[in-house]
Amino acid sequence: MLRVRVSAAGVIGFCLLAGGCGAAPADEGESVLVAEQGIIVMNGLDPNFFWKTSTQQALRALAQAPLGEALTGPSGAALLSREEGRQLAERVVACALPEGATLEAGAGRSFDGWIGLAPQWASAPLSDTASRRWVTACLLQSLNALGARVAVHLTGGHPGLADAPDSDAQDYSVRDAIMFGDLFQSGWPTVFACADNALIDECGVALSVKTLKRICGQSPTCRLTLLGHCDAVCSRDPAGAPTCTAPGNGVYPESIASSLEPLVALSPGGPTCGVLDLVSGLL
Repeated sequence: MLRVRVSAAGVIGFCLLAGGCGAAPADEGESVLVAEQGIIVMNGLDPNFFWKTSTQQALRALAQAPLGEALTGPSGAALLSREEGRQLAERVVACALPEGATLEAGAGRSFDGWIGLAPQWASAPLSDTASRRWVTACLLQSLNALGARVAVHLTGGHPGLADAPDSDAQDYSVRDAIMFGDLFQSGWPTVFACADNALIDECGVALSVKTLKRICGQSPTCRLTLLGHCDAVCSRDPAGAPTCTAPGNGVYPESIASSLEPLVALSPGGPTCGVLDLVSGLL
C-alpha cells in the first residue's frame, strides 16, 4: 500500500500562500495512512458520504460478520462501488487490524491492517462493546470536511496506539480534538467529540463550530454531539491517554485524541492569534 507523509504545517502553508483557506484536494486512490513509527495518520475522509444513512447502514452490516467476509458480501460490495467507500473501507481495515494483516476484497482489491484496535474482527463479528468503540473513535478522527490531507497523531489507551520510542510523535504537540462513541450499535450511532485545541486556551478562539464542520461537513444526517472543551468532559492518564464522559451515556475509556504539528514555522516571529484563527479551519 502506498503510504505518504504530508505535514500539517505543509498543508496550512499551501493555504496561506494561495491567499485563502481552500484545502488541497486529495488525489483519488491516495492512501490515508502514514508510514512512521508513531500512530500518525492522514485524515480527509468525506463526512458527507460517511454520514449518509446508507453508509452508516453498511458499516453496521460489516460488523455482523468477519471483516473479510463482510467486505465481499452485499454491504461491502455496495461500499466498494464508490471511491469514497473504498477509502472508508481502507480506513476501517487499517483501524481494526494490526500491521501485517491484509484482507482481500475482490476485484483485485486488498486492504492492509495497521493500528490493530479490533484484531478479532478478522475472524469473528465485531460484537464486543470496547472494540466497537475503539474503531468508532479511529474512524471519527479520519474525517475532514475540507477534503484536505492533514497529518494527525492519535493517542489513546489501547496497546495498538502505542508509539515506538524513536517515533516522530513528539513533533505533534498541538492538541486538536477527542472523539468517542459507538457507530456499530443497533439503531442510529451515538457519537461524541470535544474540542481539545490549544487555540481555545491561548487565543480565546471558539473552535467548536469549526470542529463540528470538520467532522460533519454539511451533512444533514450527522448526529454527532459536540461537548465543548475537552477539559470539561475528559481526563488523561500519565501517558496522555484520554477517558471521556458523555452526559447520560456513560464513560468511554475507548476515546482517541488527535494532535498536530506546531504552527510556529508559519511566521519567523511565531504565530499570532490572528494567523492561528485563519488557518484553524484546516485543523
